[in-house]
Amino acid sequence: MYTLLDFKDKNLAAYLNSALRRHGLDSYVFPSGFGPEGEEIFSISCLQPSELKQGRYLIYSSRYFLNDIAPEAASELREIRNKHTQGILKLLTSKPAIIASALAMTAAALGYIFDL
Repeated sequence: MYTLLDFKDKNLAAYLNSALRRHGLDSYVFPSGFGPEGEEIFSISCLQPSELKQGRYLIYSSRYFLNDIAPEAASELREIRNKHTQGILKLLTSKPAIIASALAMTAAALGYIFDL
């Protein structure tokens, strides 16, 4: 099983799961444990990797999916999308990524200068 998202609110997880199922995704909501504060965590999970890919597209990219769901769920989904985008930007602007980029640019410049 492949987990798409985790939620503290069972009703929100069930609603988003029903919206995903309307868009052709075969997904299920399972209780997956307890959070650090003792609240129960619910996961939306898929059985196939191809469904996971489709689910990620719907959750993180599809404007049609965002417009198809209720405004309360859409605001939660926007927050999830923003966290996802910030995580990617944080990785791209991390110190190791900048060092690797600088080394690659230096190697390319030296290769161009010395005709290597």
